[in-house]
Amino acid sequence: MEQLMNFKYDLQTNTSINNFYTMSTATNSFISNEIIPINTSSKHTSTEFENGKYSIITIANWFLLKGNMTHKKLQKLCYYAQAWCYALKDYRLINTDFQAWIHGPVSPALYDRFKCFGYETIKIETNYTPKIEENDIALLEDIWDTYGDKSGNALEALTHRELPWIEARRGYEANERCTVVISPDVMRSFYKSIYSGTK
Repeated sequence: MEQLMNFKYDLQTNTSINNFYTMSTATNSFISNEIIPINTSSKHTSTEFENGKYSIITIANWFLLKGNMTHKKLQKLCYYAQAWCYALKDYRLINTDFQAWIHGPVSPALYDRFKCFGYETIKIETNYTPKIEENDIALLEDIWDTYGDKSGNALEALTHRELPWIEARRGYEANERCTVVISPDVMRSFYKSIYSGTK
């Protein structure tokens, strides 16, 4: 099994990120009593993973089983899973595109599923385990180790300093609605360029 050993990029040496890297410590104080139902019908969509190896709900469920979080944080964790899979494994992990919305990368499919929570914390209670292959779980664990301790606002601030989101929003005002898809090629090349771990 291929193990990924820390793909955290070095913010001290990556000046294009370091010059702008600031994170908000704002936290969400709302707690939701709702339980999100789990979709257990996710299947691989193709052998070559051209459409995505897993559904966005499968990957979202995996992160939600790690702990309660806001919709914003969930969006960013799923985005980073997709981006780093492009960079390190060169295939499409999730069957969704991410668009360059005002508050960072967003999957419209994931947004539609969880928008009912607004700014409240998403909580789940289940004994369901998403069906994900071990080598992909290793990637998701690295995503969680790298980004899981950050708030949704902190992850938004980080994506706003990274080329894929910036490039997709070129020509748009800061508060202007944008549905431009973040380029997989730009994601792949950018995250490869800041990779500091070993495979």
